[in-house]
Amino acid sequence: MANMSPAIHPVAEPPTVAIPTVIKYKIPKETEFDHAYEVVVALELEYKNIKFSVKPNLVGDLILSPQDHNTAKILSEVSNLNGKAIKIIPLDPEEKTTRMVLLRYPQEQPVEVITKHSKVTKAERCVTSRDKAQTRQVLVDI
Repeated sequence: MANMSPAIHPVAEPPTVAIPTVIKYKIPKETEFDHAYEVVVALELEYKNIKFSVKPNLVGDLILSPQDHNTAKILSEVSNLNGKAIKIIPLDPEEKTTRMVLLRYPQEQPVEVITKHSKVTKAERCVTSRDKAQTRQVLVDI
């Protein structure tokens, strides 16, 4: 009994603090600036304390993820930089789009049947690169 290790008591976990999620913003690729990245540079030059990360999406828009609430406030209020109007669109955190390819979809079946589903936002039949013939694949956005 002398060689037995002492009983291990669980240590109380420190309480976790819920940090409210900060909404993300989108800069559309069509802007009064030559490129959407120029909007990012102008924001960083105008607001020295702004903190965000930038990622492009599949269509060429830029997604800004604020790192603090001050940055989120700036992004929600700014509408003009260097005398040019800018559009910074808040993204709905619940709105996520998944893009997939539906295989073996019958060619005689119209793609409108797919778009009648409540979760489908867009469906278009894929075509061959050579002669643009329709395939049995459908690109679907959910």
